[in-house]
Amino acid sequence: MLYLKLALIFLIGYLLGSISFAVVISKGIYKQDIRNFGSGNAGMTNVLRTFGKKAAAATFAGDFLKGTFSVVVAKAIMNTVQSAPAPGVDFYKDLAIYIVVSGALLGHLKPVFFGFKGGKGISVAFGAMMAATPPITLAAFGVWCVTVILTKYVSLASILAVAGYTVFTFISFYISGTYSIPHGVAAVILPAVIIYAHRSNIKRLMAGTERKIGEKAK
Repeated sequence: MLYLKLALIFLIGYLLGSISFAVVISKGIYKQDIRNFGSGNAGMTNVLRTFGKKAAAATFAGDFLKGTFSVVVAKAIMNTVQSAPAPGVDFYKDLAIYIVVSGALLGHLKPVFFGFKGGKGISVAFGAMMAATPPITLAAFGVWCVTVILTKYVSLASILAVAGYTVFTFISFYISGTYSIPHGVAAVILPAVIIYAHRSNIKRLMAGTERKIGEKAK
């Protein structure tokens, strides 16, 4: 039963993640698919450049909340678990959180409802990790804010923020003297997945052709 619940949690995360608000908003309101514009990415930044601030804010809110909600659902399901095999209930509760986050991230990157072509995962990861590890996530968000202010590159800010999340996670383990194996593994793998999703941005950053925030999509 425990493993069925973990499988269900992953499926819920994936299906929630597959609700691409960038596509829903662009098609529903503007009658055009955001993936046909600019970078082709179904994410907040491309929506901002193409359709403006209101559409971008709505996209961010939807993607953030689906990440948050996925973690809330996972916690509710795991609260029904009273016993578990070694290494124990707490381990599996932690594991469930990162299983649902992984599912939501995969759904956002490869949404089953929209031809498996989605966004790059920052907003959904931000929402999910705010529900899972608020202090560490806020520290990573601080990195994002400072980078955007100094460079105007959202992609660079996103890359540095998720890398910062990894660093801050292990700093928190050291300071507290406690650690979580699922959290530690996820703090390495999930940022790596997001950075890999930004590989085209990294190439443009290196070539000096990446657009800064405020620049319109062509």
